[in-house]
Parts: sequence; C-alpha cells; structure tokens
Amino acid sequence: MGSLSYQERSLWGSLVAELVVYLPYFVLNLHRANSINKVAGTIFSIIVLQIILQSIIAAVTRHRMKDERDRLIQLRGYRAGYLTLASLMVLGLGMLWFHSSRGDFPIHAGFVGLHFLNVFFGMLVISDIVKTVTQIVAYRRAL
Repeated sequence: MGSLSYQERSLWGSLVAELVVYLPYFVLNLHRANSINKVAGTIFSIIVLQIILQSIIAAVTRHRMKDERDRLIQLRGYRAGYLTLASLMVLGLGMLWFHSSRGDFPIHAGFVGLHFLNVFFGMLVISDIVKTVTQIVAYRRAL
C-alpha cells in the first residue's frame, strides 16, 4: 500500500466500505422482509464509514494532487458506472413489465413497492462498485 497514490487509497477505502456495509445487507437480508428503516440505516452506515475512512486516508497521505490522468480515470469510472446503472434499469423495468403482464404480483402492493426499492437500491450499489473497480483497474494499468 506504500506505493499507492491518494486517489487509489481513497478508491480502495471506498470499495472496502461498500463491501463491508452492502454485502451483509444484501446477503443476510436476501430472503427477509426489508423495510425503509433498513435501507435508511444502510445508507447512513455507508456515509459514516466513508467519512471515517476517507478522513484517515487523507490524514496519512501527504501528496493529494490530481493531474489530468486522475481526471480521465475518474471519467472512465463514472462512464462505466452510468452504463451499468442504465443497463440494469432497462433490465429491471423490462422484468417489471414482464411480471406485471403475467399477473405475478401479490395482492399486497406495499410488498411490491418495498421489493422494487430494494432491487433498485441494489442496482445503485452495483453501479457504484463497478465505477470504483473500473477506476482501481485503470490506476493499476497506468503504472
């Protein structure tokens, strides 16, 4: 980790925080009924963990300058994340249309809304992880 730039350390910290918070949320709660409070708690947890990790990384890293390469890598990551999110949204909307046309939804409409909240939250998480991993890979290739 000694040869990593500030941006790389920040990306690794973000990836670790995302995996620590999101994996238990999605894996342990996969077959349980989630609630708005669990989603809000997860978002709050990631915010607090990110603040703590990024503060530590900034405190121990001296050189925090950005150059043109950093900006291009950041743009590449955001492009990959956006394309992932757009693709998953189209897929999710297609599946919603498919299941609604077959009449597969239960009678309790609140369940369907909460289910799709979790599905679309998962899409956001996946696209953010794709963005971060793309940026990490780009930094590793640039060396």
